[in-house]
Amino acid sequence: MNTQTLLNNVATINKDNGIFVNAKEFLKELRQVATAVAKPSDHRPNLTFVHVRITENNLILEATDSHVLERANVAASIPDELVGKEFLIDGKFAKNLSKTPTKYGKTLGVYPQFNDGKYKGIISIVGGGEEFIDDSRENISVFGYPDLVRVTPYLNDATVKFDVQQKEIFPVLKEIVKIVNKPGLTKEFKEVKKTEVVALLVKDNVVKLKYSNWEKDLEFPIAVTNIVVNDEFEINFNVKKLKQRLQHLSSRENLTFRFYQNAYRPFTISRENGGLGLVCPIRWY
Repeated sequence: MNTQTLLNNVATINKDNGIFVNAKEFLKELRQVATAVAKPSDHRPNLTFVHVRITENNLILEATDSHVLERANVAASIPDELVGKEFLIDGKFAKNLSKTPTKYGKTLGVYPQFNDGKYKGIISIVGGGEEFIDDSRENISVFGYPDLVRVTPYLNDATVKFDVQQKEIFPVLKEIVKIVNKPGLTKEFKEVKKTEVVALLVKDNVVKLKYSNWEKDLEFPIAVTNIVVNDEFEINFNVKKLKQRLQHLSSRENLTFRFYQNAYRPFTISRENGGLGLVCPIRWY
């Protein structure tokens, strides 16, 4: 698995079915998606593949650990016979390949292998005169990873939404995380604080983050625009997870938050560049 070989050592590639991408762009997005959900946890499965969907003119890269989803689009030249198919890239293979994105030249050839339309668990990526092979056949027991239809809401189904710049919400998240990690907490609070639960409240034209420190409820208003809400809406989530989604973005980047039907479905954060992040809610019961 994750072996490297020269192009002429592999005879199984159909060179007419190559997907061609800008090497720097593809590897940058691949690494970001692969590492975004790679931290292991004792509380949920660590799903280690990047899921790739092939459309007419781009690749949609997605990864999830069942609590958050990371998504990016990469422009590509794609043969008609591959449109609509999907394949997986092992997360470790993706990270190793993208460590030195400038060594592969300007263009990469991506060659997933299919049999009767189904992904075989083998993908070859060719660039810089070399071929890099990810053979994950033994590790893919059930294809269809992840269950994107269930995990990812449709963007046009949002019943509550608002726009906000990173610089307006991220400092608030940092401040709350400091409070969560404040030393000298009581034993009872330390047990509860492990969830790092914060509530987001949308009402009228106001958005607030609410956090309880067992003495009082702390409220943090956020400057947002373009609010859409029919009534009061509140959702609980892990504050550290949202902070992780936003910490590497430009302070002036505009983000659209969308919430779906009720407080038990994930909410999405859409970026200006088309990237998408997802945060699942925390249920109290």
